[in-house]
Amino acid sequence: MKKWLQSNLNNIIVGSFLIPILLVAFVSISHVTTLYSLANPLSWAIYLSVAVEIAALASLAGISAKFGKFIYIPFGIVTLIQFVGNFFYSYSYININSQDFKDWVDMISGLLEPIGVDPTDVVAHRRILAFITGGLIPFISLTFAHMLIVYSSKIQTNEDNVEPVNDTVNDTANQPVVLTEEELIEFSKKAGMMEAEQVEEKINPTPEDLVRLEEALKNLEEKSKIEEPVVTDETTKYFVDDEEVVVDGDTQLKIKRLSYTKNG
Repeated sequence: MKKWLQSNLNNIIVGSFLIPILLVAFVSISHVTTLYSLANPLSWAIYLSVAVEIAALASLAGISAKFGKFIYIPFGIVTLIQFVGNFFYSYSYININSQDFKDWVDMISGLLEPIGVDPTDVVAHRRILAFITGGLIPFISLTFAHMLIVYSSKIQTNEDNVEPVNDTVNDTANQPVVLTEEELIEFSKKAGMMEAEQVEEKINPTPEDLVRLEEALKNLEEKSKIEEPVVTDETTKYFVDDEEVVVDGDTQLKIKRLSYTKNG
């Protein structure tokens, strides 16, 4: 029983909204038919009362769907017709000479007398009773219809938010995932951030440690350095030799040519 209630909970709630709407609508149609029959044949009065009831529900749905401010005009008209029809039927049906009505006046007089309603004013008590029993009927129907629309919209929203299950998930679960270069970079950044958060202790060297590290690097650099021969003025001497160079057949010029030799 519990499982059945859980699986059919939405249907039960929707049904609880629909039942009072349908019952009140049926009664309201009968009441409004009496009003329209004052100026129309009975068959026409029935058609009009049914149309008014459907129009009231449709205009309420339009308000819930936010069709705009114009929708309030037909909603107000059909609601007023329903109110007047139910009010009129109840007022005409009340028998002021019945014992039930006299008991009603005796009961309510204590509450209405302080606001100016005399216990002997039968017409005023008849109007108040007609308003309570008939005038409030359309508001009951419209209130439950509005709650039904809101609840149905909420159910539809929840169903739309549920992602459909893909049947091919199991088939593609074992296939390798191919990532683009941008995805790899982003994945690496996230992995680095996660790894940094998991490190409990961080290395914070002191100035003395930095000095010792610098000295060790200098020593290592000196050991690994390749020795190169140094050339100085003491080991290099240059000599100038005089040679005769024949420029042409008639003229001989002595040109000093610099000859560089390296003395080991």
